[in-house]
Amino acid sequence: MTISFANRTRTYDERRGAIRFVGHDGLKQIVFLLSVGLFDQGGAEPNLREQGYLNAFDRAHGRILDIARALYQKNKRSIVELDANAVGSSLRLAS
Repeated sequence: MTISFANRTRTYDERRGAIRFVGHDGLKQIVFLLSVGLFDQGGAEPNLREQGYLNAFDRAHGRILDIARALYQKNKRSIVELDANAVGSSLRLAS
């Protein structure tokens, strides 16, 4: 089965410094954590806050889901972290 993202809900987790969103692989829920540090690359505003992070996530939604799918397919874990190490240079969210 392939992962789906039927629920567009995303939340900012200040403690983890991440945007949290979920996907589903059949009945299994997968938690994705996207580091907000990715939004600060390339000279973007360094002090974005919750609404700014969520807006940036929404602007790059399709690219983020493509990367999330690919990372999930590699290791099939129930929690997938999308940070600079995992994403590399394939995602530039700042603009």
